[in-house]
Amino acid sequence: MKMIKLNGMKGRLLTVCILLILAAAPKAYAQKLTADTSGLTIGQQINLTLEITVEKGEKVQWPALLDTLTKSVEIVRRSAVDSVVDAASGSKTYLQKLAITSFDTGFHVVPPVTFRVFKDGTADFTSKETAPFLLSVSGVDVDMAAEIKDLKPVMEAPYTLRDFLPWILLLLAVALLAVLGWFYYQSRKKNKPLIKLTLRHPKPAHLIALEQLELLKTEQLWQKGQIKDYYSRLTDILRSYFELRFNVNAAEMTSDEIIASMKDELSDAQRLNDLKKILSLADMAKFAKARPLGADNELSHTLAVAIVNSTKPAPELNPDNKIRTAESDSDITKTEN
Repeated sequence: MKMIKLNGMKGRLLTVCILLILAAAPKAYAQKLTADTSGLTIGQQINLTLEITVEKGEKVQWPALLDTLTKSVEIVRRSAVDSVVDAASGSKTYLQKLAITSFDTGFHVVPPVTFRVFKDGTADFTSKETAPFLLSVSGVDVDMAAEIKDLKPVMEAPYTLRDFLPWILLLLAVALLAVLGWFYYQSRKKNKPLIKLTLRHPKPAHLIALEQLELLKTEQLWQKGQIKDYYSRLTDILRSYFELRFNVNAAEMTSDEIIASMKDELSDAQRLNDLKKILSLADMAKFAKARPLGADNELSHTLAVAIVNSTKPAPELNPDNKIRTAESDSDITKTEN
């Protein structure tokens, strides 16, 4: 449908005639398309009411309207189709609201809308149309000499927690530093450490060896006939002790190599002979399948304990000049300023 633009006196007279004709036309129609107003400002929205009344038993096929009524008239939104029944005659009236707008100034003819009305129980239908009407769209008066202004003032976004979060974190950091500074000052003032740490001192090598020897004794391996296992455990305990105590790779050495490496560590010749005797009995039991006497087995354990006790570190003096043996030295306290 073409847009009609009229100017001058003749245009005004013709417009008045068209409006009078279109205004009178709906009276002859049982279906109507009426508007809140026949004129609107560009971009403004008005409401159209699409209405049809049918007799009892008739069915209506509602027109399928797209997003526009014409090229210049747009449908913004539409309501659901509602219906009202006349109790006296049984006729039914259907209604639907359409919100329309236009962005083209001038006069626009809204074309008829077609309904299909079916007789009850038949496929025959009758097409019924609404009357067309003329829609006037006017522009907005603009004073070109006036100052350009914003449509609305600038709005400030409301404050949120995220806006204050950096400042909150900064205050917490300052407060934490202040508390740490106060504790540090008080500790220095009282000549006390700021942080006191208790460190677990490693257990001395001789204590480990003595505990393992005592465990070996309680297991009574040689009494159960496990001679080879007994001497393997006994020599392994001594090898581990020599590694921890003297930093020698005793686990990879032969019996002769162990004796050679322990000559300087076992200053007592008797203890060196004791070690030779233990290793000799162990080699015989492990490799020659010999079975030493019970007294020799007991003696080997006693000699091993004596070797460990004779090579353990000397007692130390604590800060109070009291003798503190390595056996009782299980924890130390380390302080940091």
